[in-house]
Amino acid sequence: MDRPDFFQETASDNSSFGLNPIGVQQTVVHRLPVAMSPAARFPQEELTTGKVLFHLMLLGLTMLTTFGVGVIWFFDDQKGLPKAIESGIIYSFTIIAILAAHEMGHYIACRWYGVNATPPYFIPVPLPPVGTFGAFIKIKAPIPTRRALFDIGIAGPLAGYVFALPAAFIGIYFALPARAPEPGAEMIYFQDPLLFKAFQYLLGTPVNVELNPVLWAAWVGVFMTSLNLLPVGQLDGGHVTYSVFGARGHRMIALGSYVAVIALAIYSIRSGMWNWVVYAAILTLMLRIGHPPVWDDGESLGLARKLVALIGLLVFILSFMPVPISF
Repeated sequence: MDRPDFFQETASDNSSFGLNPIGVQQTVVHRLPVAMSPAARFPQEELTTGKVLFHLMLLGLTMLTTFGVGVIWFFDDQKGLPKAIESGIIYSFTIIAILAAHEMGHYIACRWYGVNATPPYFIPVPLPPVGTFGAFIKIKAPIPTRRALFDIGIAGPLAGYVFALPAAFIGIYFALPARAPEPGAEMIYFQDPLLFKAFQYLLGTPVNVELNPVLWAAWVGVFMTSLNLLPVGQLDGGHVTYSVFGARGHRMIALGSYVAVIALAIYSIRSGMWNWVVYAAILTLMLRIGHPPVWDDGESLGLARKLVALIGLLVFILSFMPVPISF
């Protein structure tokens, strides 16, 4: 990677040598030290009051949209509006906690390594059934080392899972058995990831249960985690894959994962469910963009981080659903 020059003005009088007869300052060009990290030349942006208020506004709007969606999604004529409002509050709190933990994991890791990054941007969507498109941070500087890339990439999914795990357990524990559908009624089934199946087995709950606010928030959080952990492009899984296997390994694994998602999208279309179609289009763009190199690409991760990578793989296996929604 090219290291741009910076310039330092030095006052020196070389008139006695005939080099500087009018007393103009010389410009001495210095090369940046090889060991200098990108953080030294990409300082952290100052969090002004206006920027903080903008992030808080997006958070507040997302809390409002998820609350409204929760009220609509869980409204029941028999239980009335107060119960729906309670469900909206519970759903909004749970999904925001999972999303915030995920993005703050990335953000704190960026701050730890001195990488310039923004606080989380929450995306409000006033439409059922989720009420949000999630959240993201913008990394505005090169990531210095493979270890930093690994830590920044894996911190989000693991931090989010710290909240998604108890939410899934609580949601399944309090879930009621699903009522029998009315004759001729069209039903939508949200399939269970392996994590949910494991909790159902431990708790002895029925396979088919009714959604409650905590369970729905956990399902959304786990599903989003599985999407983020796909080893493609600059997704969280792409960061981890690049840091573990390098640029060439990342390209090969990303291509294989992309082909698998395309196959799932084709299967979904033929089944009339349209799972994975939109995400296949998103991954097409991500695969084209690729993954930027890190500053020090030769750094070894070490055994501890490789073990954490296996934990990340386990999280992906427990979260991934080949057919998330069926009819």
